[in-house]
Amino acid sequence: MTCNHVVTPFAFEHTFQAASVADVFAAYFDPTLQTEADRRVEIVERSVLELEDHGDRLRRVTRVVPRRQLPVFVRPLVTGKLHYVETATWRRRDDEIDIEIRPSMLGGRAVITALYRLSRVGSGLIHRRYQGSVSVDVALFSSRIERGIVADFERSMPITAACTQAWLERSSRSVSAQA
Repeated sequence: MTCNHVVTPFAFEHTFQAASVADVFAAYFDPTLQTEADRRVEIVERSVLELEDHGDRLRRVTRVVPRRQLPVFVRPLVTGKLHYVETATWRRRDDEIDIEIRPSMLGGRAVITALYRLSRVGSGLIHRRYQGSVSVDVALFSSRIERGIVADFERSMPITAACTQAWLERSSRSVSAQA
């Protein structure tokens, strides 16, 4: 992709109350949590296209269909129903997930790349940093579309973080009850 503009960066941080980094990664890949978070951020369909576990690396490719409509100025540039393909590659040794999101709109001229990193910051505290950039290569509209995508992240990140924290708390209680 050749871009003649500056990409739009983003960074979102959250600290979870969790016993370990592994617990937060378990939440990230839990299908029940994913279904609940999707419902809350208005994702109407998510299907796993690929799932490969190579021990040190887990790669999941999903096709995601959001409920939201595109802004009016973008609709003429899109054919078919909006969806995106998300590739998440968890590098277990590094406690990081590389993420690439390719929206169906604009014939491949839009991409979101991010790094999801977890680190212990205290007893029972796990810090998440989700940092990346949005790049749209469309004359005149690039910055506006990129800002819209980042605004959508700003809206959905607190919702998914709350879902994750609730999952961690339920998970912790069920482990305590079994002990």
